[in-house]
Amino acid sequence: MAMQPVKVAVVGMGMSTTVFHVPFILSLPDKFKLEAIVERSATAESSKARDKYGPAIKVVNSLEQALALDIDVVWICSINDTHYDFAKQVLLAGKHVVVEKPVTPTSEQAYELAKIAHEKNLVLAVYQNRRWDADYLTLKKLIAEGKLGELSEFTSHFDRYKNVPNAKVWKESPLPGAGATFDLGSHLIDQILDLFGAPKRVTGFVRNSRLLGHLEVPDSFLIHLHYDADASKDGRKLPLIATARGSILSLTTPQQRFIAKGTQGSFVKCGVDVQESQLVAKGADALKDSAFAKDPEELYGKLYTLEKPNEPVTITSETGNYRAWFENVGEALQANDPSRLIVKPEQAALTIRLIELAEQSSREGRTLDL
Repeated sequence: MAMQPVKVAVVGMGMSTTVFHVPFILSLPDKFKLEAIVERSATAESSKARDKYGPAIKVVNSLEQALALDIDVVWICSINDTHYDFAKQVLLAGKHVVVEKPVTPTSEQAYELAKIAHEKNLVLAVYQNRRWDADYLTLKKLIAEGKLGELSEFTSHFDRYKNVPNAKVWKESPLPGAGATFDLGSHLIDQILDLFGAPKRVTGFVRNSRLLGHLEVPDSFLIHLHYDADASKDGRKLPLIATARGSILSLTTPQQRFIAKGTQGSFVKCGVDVQESQLVAKGADALKDSAFAKDPEELYGKLYTLEKPNEPVTITSETGNYRAWFENVGEALQANDPSRLIVKPEQAALTIRLIELAEQSSREGRTLDL
């Protein structure tokens, strides 16, 4: 017997909602039914949500009003410093919750939410969608196939060039959960945790490199995650340093993405996954495009091997698949089974803890134990 789609209310009508979430929710009618959107400024006469998604969508002004509706899950796409309060309110109301990354501004809050969700057997899903980037899926496959041997160094870049303040003022305002480490760093750290698990130590260099806006809000970061050799645990014989770095003053095209160096080979990849740019450009129509989520050939990575170190092999990128995250969350929600989640809330909490340690390490000028 087919499961009924879960009834969804979404908080927010910004870019996160309209570009990254609702198009996928609507594209999976067997899993989701969009019932309501919380739009604080909406009136009976004027509503962006109603204009965009039609009169069948209920538009309300507050989370309390949404929770009073017949819904199963609340999708929180509001700004970072609201995530904790909103998610806790939803969980205590007995509803499932999906939260944009970063899950919360502090790891204490994130672990508290994970505990509440566990105690109530509710789904707490965090949008760490970049585990389904084309480049990351390609790298993960190469590692799983042993093409690189045992890794000694791993660097994940998310660089760009922007020497003016961000037009989205809240992202560069001194608010909880603001700054580059929470914005882009949360993606890179989550990928590293997915590959290698929790590190032993953290060394961070976090700064406002442009000296623009609020100087205490970082725009760039370099975070070393230290992994010791531990043959008893996972067969690792070599220590590994996995580095997450994001520079906002990187004027290269294409930008570097991954550099992975191992005992059997190295992999170098440039360019950023195209799913975001395609969604921004075409909205929901991007999902119907045959080129969606496919790397252009000029951005394919290079594999250097022991056999022919001077003749790198071009590696065709895997196809990206943000839809897979939504499908997984939908399955967990329909089965009322949080254990089915691929991205665990505890992993999202650990990501925030590592960001906290990286920022503390940078302030204190020392390496910190996890």
